[in-house]
Amino acid sequence: MRLLTCGEMKQVEKHAANYGLSYQRMMENAGAACARNIRTILEQEKTIRRNVAIVCGKGNNGGDGFVVARKLLENNYHVCILLAAGYPSTPEAEVCYKEATDHSIPVLWYDADPQKALQTVKSADVIVDAVFGFSFYGTIRDELKPLFAEMNAASAVKFALDVPSGVYCDSGLCDRSCFVADYTVAISALKPAHVVHPAADCCGDVIIAGIGIPDESFRLVEHAMYTYNTAEVAALFPRRSTRAHKGNFGRLLSICGSRNMPGAACLAAKAALRCGTGLVTAAFPASMYLTMSVKLTETLLLPLQETPQGTLSRACITTLLERLPEFDAVVIGCGLAVNDDTAEVLRAVLTHAAVPVIVDADGLNLLAKHPEYLQMTRATVVLTPHPKEMSRLTGFAVDEIQSARVETAREYAASHGAFVVLKGANTVVAAPDDPCVYVNASGNNGLAKGGSGDVLAGMLGAFAAQHFPLPQGLCAGVYLHGHCADVLGDRLSKTGMLPTDVVEELAAVFAEFEQ
Repeated sequence: MRLLTCGEMKQVEKHAANYGLSYQRMMENAGAACARNIRTILEQEKTIRRNVAIVCGKGNNGGDGFVVARKLLENNYHVCILLAAGYPSTPEAEVCYKEATDHSIPVLWYDADPQKALQTVKSADVIVDAVFGFSFYGTIRDELKPLFAEMNAASAVKFALDVPSGVYCDSGLCDRSCFVADYTVAISALKPAHVVHPAADCCGDVIIAGIGIPDESFRLVEHAMYTYNTAEVAALFPRRSTRAHKGNFGRLLSICGSRNMPGAACLAAKAALRCGTGLVTAAFPASMYLTMSVKLTETLLLPLQETPQGTLSRACITTLLERLPEFDAVVIGCGLAVNDDTAEVLRAVLTHAAVPVIVDADGLNLLAKHPEYLQMTRATVVLTPHPKEMSRLTGFAVDEIQSARVETAREYAASHGAFVVLKGANTVVAAPDDPCVYVNASGNNGLAKGGSGDVLAGMLGAFAAQHFPLPQGLCAGVYLHGHCADVLGDRLSKTGMLPTDVVEELAAVFAEFEQ
């Protein structure tokens, strides 16, 4: 599912106009579609809410609001229009405003009588925000801040048309005074703000409303971002043959763990098995053998030479290189530790592997110290940093990365020839040869626990070993990781759920896909 920026959406509308769908008709269709969705939601509530305040700006978002007012009036709602920024300034909005007033819908001018306007908002059962829409930039003017404060404080059900006012459509950032909706009706397509935090927190539940724009108008516009829903992810998984055997589902080598961090290796291996890998081999320092043999009953074990500190020794490289040709993908780094020996192990794997290599955790910290390793590899490399690890890789501050997550992932992937899975709220997946990036919409703060990244690394390794095309396999893994957390958050609580719960939940999710 594509995410359209403000500029891309305008291009789509321009193409639609060229196909004969006028801007006036688009506005009429948008307002009618929004009104239908508002009515549907309100009619599902047990309480009767009929007193509607529609707060309109002077641009096209306000025009949509005027149509909503007229359509709700036709369905016996008590409607009042509040002009937040004066008389309509676009021809289409002006037409819709006149049609609304022709139906005797009362109009209040905020600048003429702000106290009456604020009281109207306060007493409304339903508030519809149609002030700025997707073209907002800059900051909300001081004189409008009391209005938005009253809109947010009101006990009414709150709807936003397309994008809540004060939210930046493309970046996912928002003005501190922005409108916070219970529901947002996205017109024609999802925008980045509907998915990317913190803006997504201001959107509430998002409903997409089609307005009759031809499919060809969308196909003519290149888009920079996309996301998946559960149905789209399920469609990525092929039906398994009844005659399949374990050799059909890939062989994964997981080089993870150290004496002080055996759990990371266990979580990665278990997650890979739960995601359908035919054979998973866990390679680890030999002193971990007892722990690994107890925790991993379905995994092949490869204990290796270790340093006195219980981390992999460079002496194990010969064994690893002898075994590498057996595998369809490699995961390396979870709980590995950072030292000269593990650096040599990573270098050897990246230099000799000819299959996808997922580098996580300490593997990333080693790459930050040895960026030249990426130039030595012939493998397809997948990097899975959280923001702090990305900071070490790039030299940028965490705040800089968080304020430009999409751009950071895209640019690093392109400049280093690797796939980047930048973890966090709205994990971003960027490919080295495609500027269009995936922005994940699943997941919650229950994943903010040590071990969650190890689970994801194992999942991504599983799909790579099963020869899922990249980046679809990466996006599927990221989505499912978050989806399991969403299910668990509702059932167990976000506070109480654990990474091991995510691993166990995978089986139930795949059961839904196989029905």
